[in-house]
Amino acid sequence: MGDRTLEARLTARLLLVSGAALVMVGVAAVLVTDRVLDASDTSAARAFARGSRDALQRELDEGDGLPEALDEVLAGVASGQGMRLTVRPAGQATRAAGPVLPAMARDACVTTIDDGGLPWRACEASQGSTSLVAAIAIERHRRAVSALEKGMLGVLLLALLALWFAVRRAVRAPVAELAALVGWTARIVDAGQPHPPPPATTREVAQLASAFDAMVRRLFEVLARERASSAHIAHELRTPLTALMADLDTLAITNPASGDAVRRMGADVARLADVIEAILVLSTSSTVRSDTVVNVADLARELTPTGARVDAPDEALVEADEPLIALALRNLIDNAQRYASGVKAIEVSRVGTDVSLAVVDDGPGIDEASRTHMFDRYWRGSADVDGQGLGLALVKVVAERHGGSARAEPGPSGKGLRVTMTLGHVVGWHEHEGGAVKLSFRTGA
Repeated sequence: MGDRTLEARLTARLLLVSGAALVMVGVAAVLVTDRVLDASDTSAARAFARGSRDALQRELDEGDGLPEALDEVLAGVASGQGMRLTVRPAGQATRAAGPVLPAMARDACVTTIDDGGLPWRACEASQGSTSLVAAIAIERHRRAVSALEKGMLGVLLLALLALWFAVRRAVRAPVAELAALVGWTARIVDAGQPHPPPPATTREVAQLASAFDAMVRRLFEVLARERASSAHIAHELRTPLTALMADLDTLAITNPASGDAVRRMGADVARLADVIEAILVLSTSSTVRSDTVVNVADLARELTPTGARVDAPDEALVEADEPLIALALRNLIDNAQRYASGVKAIEVSRVGTDVSLAVVDDGPGIDEASRTHMFDRYWRGSADVDGQGLGLALVKVVAERHGGSARAEPGPSGKGLRVTMTLGHVVGWHEHEGGAVKLSFRTGA
């Protein structure tokens, strides 16, 4: 249900409501017609019965005996088409030349069926101890109601089809404007900067677009101020940090006894330098220089920790910013060492025109929901109490600035974690297999 589009939902609901209304109108039309015809048949049968009773009374008033008077009345309607008249003692059923007429209460009307299966409407009119039951054929009316039911079904089907086209046409325009608004927001995310929203002819959609545009512009202003502030702070920290590193180098030379402490402080300072560099990278949107070629395979071999496996060709050349790639790879290695049992392998492979750089660990891994958000800025896992939530965000930014992406997936056999960043536009690849060159090329130079 959640995958259905807004247009499909609106169309289905409008069709449901409108279709139900059409069906109710159709059913009501058939029922009303049936009631009207039924009332007309009853009225005609009752008038026929009362007229026959009055005719009988006139014959009696003229001095005819009851048998003669009945014969006169019956003779008067014998030639009537679709009409039958039966005279009998009150309260008794009689088989006449038409339908079988049951015993009936005084002035009552019933519908009965003759031997041929045809319907009749019969009404009783009493004259003393004599009961006159008059009946008229109602087959034509019943056929008319049946034809109306069938015709109404066809009309309803055509009306529903026309309604479907009308609803689709009516819903499509405002939904298309909403879809354009959604696409506009996606383009803003991809471009990283605001631009005018698409035009809208629907007032509510235009108001929504205007509100979104104002909100997006305010958000970008706040983000720009936050990035500028972060970059300024990071730049200000660089100078004393550089001096501190120089002082630690001097202390290690002048006081060899403090070597272990100096190394620990040096490691902490180096980590702080990486954090500052990450802040600088995340707070700017500068593009990568395209005139520098980096051998990612050599970089992987250089940074791989002791004991970890390296699967890499002789050369994997990309146009890249080497310090940024090295910083991102150090963050991947640091992440595996901090939250798993260490780096199991670093793998450099080629996927189409991209170079894939993956760090594999054999730790406990993380669930799929966490893998979806682990590259978000400031996101930290439940067991992360020391991190700043910037390392993997930096990896994603570096990969995207090089035309690639970052992703995480379970390690081999579902154990551990494999974190990969891809770098676009490989310009050279060279590897050996069994002592022979397997592939060697250079493009884009």
